[in-house]
Amino acid sequence: MRSKFSLLVLLIILGIGFWWIISHTGYVILNPRDQDVTVKDLLYEKYSFERLVERGGIASKIEITGNKFYYQSEGRRISGEINLPSRPGLEGVVVMARGYVDKEIYKTGIGTHNAAKYFAEQGYVTLAPDFSGYGESDPEDPNALGARLSKPVEILDLIASIRANNDLPLQGAETPIFLWGHSNGGQIMLSVAEIIGKKAPSLPAQASLRGQSSQVRGLTLWAPVSKPFPYNILYYTDDASDSGKWLRGKVAEFEQDYDVFNYSIDRYLDWINIPVQIHQGDMDEAVPKIWSDNLAKVLKEKEKEVSYFVYPGANHNMKPGWNKVVERDVSFFTSLN
Repeated sequence: MRSKFSLLVLLIILGIGFWWIISHTGYVILNPRDQDVTVKDLLYEKYSFERLVERGGIASKIEITGNKFYYQSEGRRISGEINLPSRPGLEGVVVMARGYVDKEIYKTGIGTHNAAKYFAEQGYVTLAPDFSGYGESDPEDPNALGARLSKPVEILDLIASIRANNDLPLQGAETPIFLWGHSNGGQIMLSVAEIIGKKAPSLPAQASLRGQSSQVRGLTLWAPVSKPFPYNILYYTDDASDSGKWLRGKVAEFEQDYDVFNYSIDRYLDWINIPVQIHQGDMDEAVPKIWSDNLAKVLKEKEKEVSYFVYPGANHNMKPGWNKVVERDVSFFTSLN
């Protein structure tokens, strides 16, 4: 009995001593189950706007074959359509981002070809990437949101590649570059303009707005999708066969691990430092006119250089105002040369 009592006292003393060591030295007892906890590899943090400012564009060689070109982005080969000036002289380069097109009907140049042909006739080189997963490009990211978030990167890498070398008929490093985006391509190009603007060196406000801090001089938008992420993609899910259930699930998964505000254009409009031109048809059934109204209003409130044109009776593709739209775009480019 006495030996049991002595053992109990010893255990109490040891327990008190062990507690004292832990509380005074900072040692922590780990639960063995903690060893099974895995840390998620957040693959898409690299596509947050802050991280893309750090990354910038990564140049590769642009290969030209007939009316097609090819370059590299994120380890993928990206194809696209190129148009060269059809008259002597070079006015600049227009990088173009189309809107959404079903993969089943997509062909290189859909959504950009007509405007690109007009710009080429006015002395511009046009480059319209297919984007990964389209045309002759390598497959896109298998994650639905990853595939969307990588699109601005593909434009950033194309812009860097224009500057780098290649077979393009450029007139030195000062050849101006202009951004053109339609519909969802407008969302992409707004993202690119923000990232480039933040990355550019600080200059006096007027000089910065005139694009002197960058080879990219201006941005023109046709009926741009300008709502915040992820609303900008969920808005269009009503027509899906499952009414958007699958995509909403993917968005919910994404939001468990990421802050969606880090990927949303509305948070970074202050970064834009080039003039912006916006075109919007008032009979557009794909992009509500109020979206462009609000975008133009916010940019003006932020003292950005913005021109906004509304076309009575025009649809999502700017018809019947198309001719006036492309004429205004060329005048816009010319004013920034």
